[in-house]
Amino acid sequence: MAEQGKLPGPPQGVLLRSRAVARLRASMNYWLSTTRPDGRPHAAPVWGVWLDDALWFGTAGQKVKNLKAMPYAVVHLESGDDVAIIEGRVDRVSDPAALGRVADAYRAKYVDGESGEPFELQRGPEPIDCMYRLTPERGWAWLEGAFASANTRWTSEE
Repeated sequence: MAEQGKLPGPPQGVLLRSRAVARLRASMNYWLSTTRPDGRPHAAPVWGVWLDDALWFGTAGQKVKNLKAMPYAVVHLESGDDVAIIEGRVDRVSDPAALGRVADAYRAKYVDGESGEPFELQRGPEPIDCMYRLTPERGWAWLEGAFASANTRWTSEE
C-alpha cells in the first residue's frame, strides 16, 4: 500500500526495462552474438546506435556470413552487474534515407562534431557495406546482488 499522499511508483520491471533501454541508447560498445553457418557461436564487440526502438550497427567479415545464414542475434552490454540483453531478428539495411539517419546518429555519438570532416560509415580505410538493424523481440535486465527483486524479462508485444 502506498504511503499517505503518495501514489505507488511503476512496477520494478517497468523501471528496469526503462533503465536497460537508456543504457542501450548510451552504450559505446555492444557485444553481438551470432551463429556461424555450422552452428557454432560467435561473439564480438560492435559500435551501434539506438534508433526507432532498434539497435543499428555496421559490421563486416564473419558476422555478415553468420547473419546471412541465421538472421538473429543476441546483444548485451559490457556489465555483468547491471545487465541489459536483447535478442531478435536482424535485417540488413540499404535504404539511403535510413543510412543517412544512422550516419548522423553515429556522428553525434562517436565522432568529434567540431572536426568538420564528412562522416562516412567505414571500417578502416574501406566503407562498411553492411549496416544492420536488430529489432528486439525479447529483452532481459537485472541488477546483480539484487537479482531476486531486481530482474525483468519482456517481449516486443509488451
